[in-house]
Amino acid sequence: MSTFEQRVHAASRGREVLENEAYQQAFADIENEVTEKWKNSPARDAEGREKLWMYLAMLKKLKSQLDTTLETGKLAQLEVEHKQGLMHRLKNW
Repeated sequence: MSTFEQRVHAASRGREVLENEAYQQAFADIENEVTEKWKNSPARDAEGREKLWMYLAMLKKLKSQLDTTLETGKLAQLEVEHKQGLMHRLKNW
């Protein structure tokens, strides 16, 4: 299991990706391209449509994983700050 600091660092790196305009545009472009190909694919091409659906599912999974990393890091940061506050209060007591 990772330490709080590792989770905070991973969240920071995840934020860099999620907030990066190039990433956001690339993600949107890929999602739109695959969605359009799926919409325009013939119904008889079940295998091709299934692959396109899988691409979309993996793309969403990637984004979900980055979002989860970001949220986990935020929680870890709060816990680190809480522990630091407790330590500070103990030292002053």
